[in-house]
Amino acid sequence: MKKNYKILMTILFFILTGCKTYSIDSVPYVMSGDFVMEENSADYSICGVDFLLLNKSEKEIKKINIVFFLFDKDGEPAFECRNKISAEIEICISGGETGLFCMSLDSFMNSIPEYLLQVDYLYLSKIEYEDGSIWEDPYGLIAFK
Repeated sequence: MKKNYKILMTILFFILTGCKTYSIDSVPYVMSGDFVMEENSADYSICGVDFLLLNKSEKEIKKINIVFFLFDKDGEPAFECRNKISAEIEICISGGETGLFCMSLDSFMNSIPEYLLQVDYLYLSKIEYEDGSIWEDPYGLIAFK
């Protein structure tokens, strides 16, 4: 009985979500992020993250919700700030185009880092397009398949 229940739940999961929903091909972006601490930056006072975002869709992006985690040089959660960073950013990137931008981490920091931190588990939890449509991956499940 328990085995049949698991099989039924698995079948229902794939019927309701669709297999393509969890395919890497369905991720409409490619993204990278690098921690930066440059003096005299116009984007931040303490530190920030430089992002490169490729919009793989044909639609224009108008807003994103970005999520990432910061780690120290030993791969441990950074103690200088919250480990998980989440922010909503308004940005205009046309379909098939690449956007470069810097996000300030000043409001997330408790102290000035002694070393460069590492950005990891970077994903977009939500993309809002100019046409009003929305793509979501609230927990990064699709991005890390």
